[in-house]
Amino acid sequence: MFLYNAQPPPAAVLRTAERALPPLRGSVAPPGVPTDTAALRSPAAMLFCPDPTVRRPPKRAFAPLLLLLAELGCSSPPTYQWRDAGTKERVTCQQCPPGTFVAQHCTKERPTVCAPCPDLHYTHYWNYLEKCLYCNVICGERQVEVQQCNATHNRACQCQEGFHAEMEFCVQHSECPPGSGVVKLGSPSENTQCRACPRGSFSSSSSSTEPCRAHQNCTQLGKETNVPGNQYHDTLCTSCRMSGSNSTREPAPQDEDCEQALIDFVAYQNIPLRKLKRLQQILERTPRKQDPETKAVVQEKLRTVLTHRKQENSAVITELLAALRATKLTSIEKKARERFLL
Repeated sequence: MFLYNAQPPPAAVLRTAERALPPLRGSVAPPGVPTDTAALRSPAAMLFCPDPTVRRPPKRAFAPLLLLLAELGCSSPPTYQWRDAGTKERVTCQQCPPGTFVAQHCTKERPTVCAPCPDLHYTHYWNYLEKCLYCNVICGERQVEVQQCNATHNRACQCQEGFHAEMEFCVQHSECPPGSGVVKLGSPSENTQCRACPRGSFSSSSSSTEPCRAHQNCTQLGKETNVPGNQYHDTLCTSCRMSGSNSTREPAPQDEDCEQALIDFVAYQNIPLRKLKRLQQILERTPRKQDPETKAVVQEKLRTVLTHRKQENSAVITELLAALRATKLTSIEKKARERFLL
C-alpha cells in the first residue's frame, strides 16, 4: 500500500515517467500548432487523466509509477502550452475532454472554449485539436460493426462469426481433422486451436467447434467391447455374445445386433489403405478412381455404407464376406467367421 500526500509530483519524476512512455509518431509540434497525435496522446493526457472508456495497452514494469502519478494529477484537467494571440505571451490552457474539440484557445483572461464534435466526428482522448477527427473506419467484406461512430469513438469492426482476422482479411476458421479436437474455439481475432485426441478420447470428423469425446465404457453399458476405440473412433460395444463368451448362446446371421457387430469388426480392422479402398469399391460398386482420403475416413465411410445396406438388404453379411475373399483378405474373413461363429 502506498502512502503519499496529494502534492504534485517532482519534475524529475515527471521526466522519468515521460521517458518511459513509448515514442509517439508526430507528437512534436511547433508552438501553437498542435498535431493530431500530439494533441490526443500528450504525456499529460495519458498520465494524469485517463478516459475510463478507453482500452489501455498492457501494463509494463513501470505501471505502478504511472498509476501513482495518475492519481496525483487527476484532480485537474490536463493542460497544454499556447501563445496568446494578443500579448504573444505563452499561457497554460486546459485541454478539452473526449467528445469535444477546442473552439477557442485560452488567453490570459479567458479559459479554453470547448465544443462538441459534429456528427461522424470524434475525439477519443483529452486533446487540444481545433477540429474533431472524422470516423474513417469502414467495415469490409465479412466484417460486422461492433462499435458505432460517436463523439468519443471511431467506428470499430471485427470479423463475422466463423472467421478471424489474418493480415487485412477475414479468413474462415480452420477445422480440426479426424483424430484431433478443438481446445480453443476460434474468435474474430484468432484461429481455431486443435490438439490430437489423448488416449481414451476420439474425434471421428472434421470440425471447427467439437472437442475430443471420451470413449464409451461397454462394461458400464452392460455390453461387451467389440472394437477398441482409438483417436479416430469410439469404442464399439455389442450385445451379441461372441466366441469366447461364457454364454452358450450362439449368434445367428439374422441377429441384427450381431450383424452390426460383424460390420463394425471388419470395418475397423487394420487393413492396408489400398485394399481397404478396393473393398469399399466392391461393396459400393464405385469406379476405381477416388479422391485422396485417409484410412480413418475410408473406415468410417465403409461402416456407414454397410450399416445403411444392412437396413435394406438382408444378405449384406454374405456380400461382405464375399468381398473380403475378392480382395484377398481371407485372414480377415477367417477371423470374422471364428469370432461370430458363422
